[in-house]
Amino acid sequence: MTKSTIAGTPGVAPRSSASIAAAITLALCLIGITVSALSTSDHVRFRATGSTGACAALVETACGAAHTSTAAELLGVPISHYGTALYLAGAGLAILALVHRKRESGVLYRPALGLLVTLMGLGAVGYSVFLAALLIRADEACPLCIALYVVNVGLLVTGLVWWLRGTRRPALRPLLVSGAVGVVVGVGFFAVSTPFVSRALTSPPSWDTVRLENPAGKSLEPFLLPERIPAKGGPSAADELIEFSDLECPYCSVLHRTVTSLLEERGPAGLRVRFVHYPLDSSCNPHARRSLHPTACLMARAGICAQGQGRFWKFTDAAFALEGARSRGVTVEIARRLGMDLKRFEVCLDNEATARTLADDIALAHRAGIRATPTLLINGLTFEGALPRTQLSAVLNDTAPCGCDQRQRTSPRGEKVETAP
Repeated sequence: MTKSTIAGTPGVAPRSSASIAAAITLALCLIGITVSALSTSDHVRFRATGSTGACAALVETACGAAHTSTAAELLGVPISHYGTALYLAGAGLAILALVHRKRESGVLYRPALGLLVTLMGLGAVGYSVFLAALLIRADEACPLCIALYVVNVGLLVTGLVWWLRGTRRPALRPLLVSGAVGVVVGVGFFAVSTPFVSRALTSPPSWDTVRLENPAGKSLEPFLLPERIPAKGGPSAADELIEFSDLECPYCSVLHRTVTSLLEERGPAGLRVRFVHYPLDSSCNPHARRSLHPTACLMARAGICAQGQGRFWKFTDAAFALEGARSRGVTVEIARRLGMDLKRFEVCLDNEATARTLADDIALAHRAGIRATPTLLINGLTFEGALPRTQLSAVLNDTAPCGCDQRQRTSPRGEKVETAP
């Protein structure tokens, strides 16, 4: 059998077109490897420090939903890490095809490789549609995710062309050998690298909670939240969580995204979340000796004004997603994007009633014993710091409303927590 005979065999793709398909597949997989590795790095960084790195540099929303969604991890590992293994497997298949391009055996392998790339692309596109639906529902953009959607569609189209221009029924032996190459490359990478990723995700956060001085002998006083305090979730939910937070605090941002994700998971019947402002800024908080977050009072007033126009939670999400300096202009721009009445918003920012509302929030939080941000009050128990999702879920599962006299408990992180008497 001569080379010309093989090249002209009906149902077998010409070598040049198969080589082009393999080269395109390799290029797409290399892009996929780079983007998914960046996404994994961002995911780990977000869990550790609240920053989303490359993603935050591209869009203001900082891709929080992509890191806190229930679909962001599978078996405790970022889904993007699985994607890196998949793209590495695809790159291995493409290299196998290119290595065989000058051999007669390459004619046998290429249809099998085209079918495998098609199946990879089909699975990746299916997951892309699912994740895109979650991000659309969260009203958030993720440029890294969008880049991977393009790569996945490209892989599917290239694989289909590669396969259909060859033979629709590739020989079993090349199919098994090619599949084995892809599995060895992908699974090998995953087995070697996953322990490092898992260790990074389960390590304690690298920050400490910011504490304010608690006057000696100051006793906690009972308090009730007024109806004006923002709330989402069902009023008769099984658990209630009160978030004492600072809109300029990066650790509060981490916890807020975790809480939002849990609310999405448990639904309004399972969890109710309420939010109380406690800015660590001495310009409005008399209990702060210095302004740890110089624009926190401004951001808190803006949040109160957003609540007056029914945009509190969307404003809060946008404020926590900000990277870099905050300013009055930034708050106005967020209000504009959220469709608020800008004149009414700016008047509200300077309104004395807004300042009094914020002062009431601060006084209420201080009476409740809040001395750090972020702090959660869960069914009467307080927890300081940005608890990871797994630990916060454990707290919600283990606690229940009670009228006990217990003043101290130990959180899953070993911290002392207090209940309001």
